[in-house]
Amino acid sequence: MPPRGATDGPTGPLEERAREVREAFAGRYREYQYRFVEFLTEHLSDLSRAFGGDLQAMLVLAVIGQVRIASMAYAGTDGNQEEQGAITASRLADVTGIPRETVRRKLTLLANKGWIERTPGRSWRLVVREEEAAARQDLSELDQRAIQRIARLFAGLEVLVPSAERPGKRP
Repeated sequence: MPPRGATDGPTGPLEERAREVREAFAGRYREYQYRFVEFLTEHLSDLSRAFGGDLQAMLVLAVIGQVRIASMAYAGTDGNQEEQGAITASRLADVTGIPRETVRRKLTLLANKGWIERTPGRSWRLVVREEEAAARQDLSELDQRAIQRIARLFAGLEVLVPSAERPGKRP
């Protein structure tokens, strides 16, 4: 489930803005493509270095992290508290397209690093220390570089798209 506010339906203001952005990128495709591919290759290279070349382990960890973030957005929902923010190895394989046996090996590797743990229901979730994911603490330098890289991407793409007219915005 997407976090609340992530979408507003097929005809709302977010979808309208997405259409405008899509059209602007299509009209300036080479510029868009260059900025995006530059971001993507830099980011994947950085991730590859941080994970010792194991991008599948990174992907498994990222999906587990997304499950936790989504569960936090819906923290008041009914269900097994012990399993909230957790995902099974089988579901990870389905979501990532990584074979199940490979997913199991990656889960063991990530658990050995202290970043994830198995729940009583045999799912997997992030290990949290002092209210923050252990992996985030251990990968804080990578996280800071990613934030800088995303900011550069945003600034580079923003210039390709006409400004949206917003209530109260001055010309």
